[in-house]
Amino acid sequence: MNDLPANQNAAWTPSSPERAARADHREWIGGRVVTLLSHYWRDDDDDALTAAIAADWADVLEGLPQEAIRKACIQYQREEPRRKPTPGAIYALAREAMPRPSLVRQPEPEQERREPTDEERARVAEYVRQAGYATRRANPEGDIA
Repeated sequence: MNDLPANQNAAWTPSSPERAARADHREWIGGRVVTLLSHYWRDDDDDALTAAIAADWADVLEGLPQEAIRKACIQYQREEPRRKPTPGAIYALAREAMPRPSLVRQPEPEQERREPTDEERARVAEYVRQAGYATRRANPEGDIA
């Protein structure tokens, strides 16, 4: 499990803590897979083959959270009790087990409403007068006079 696949993006290199977290996650996946596969009959595989199988599974599943993988393994055992799982089958179930992202919309910031200045009112009244219209003013009760 120590020989992790090379990163496809040569411009990005993970930090030491990221590499350690990735290695720990892959090791957890390997352990989970060995546990899952131990429920099924198989020949006595040697340690090198078991490690290679676990590495294949980790390559497929490492981008998924542990809880989703755990749920997928349990679901597979419940629904497919007579067949060995494949990494792709567990991957598909784990993806289904993950919560769906939801779009969160930020409320639009309210624009501050302000009363027009006397100068702005006078300018609008002049435009209206020049256009040949008369302005109507509201009386204190809110009715237009």
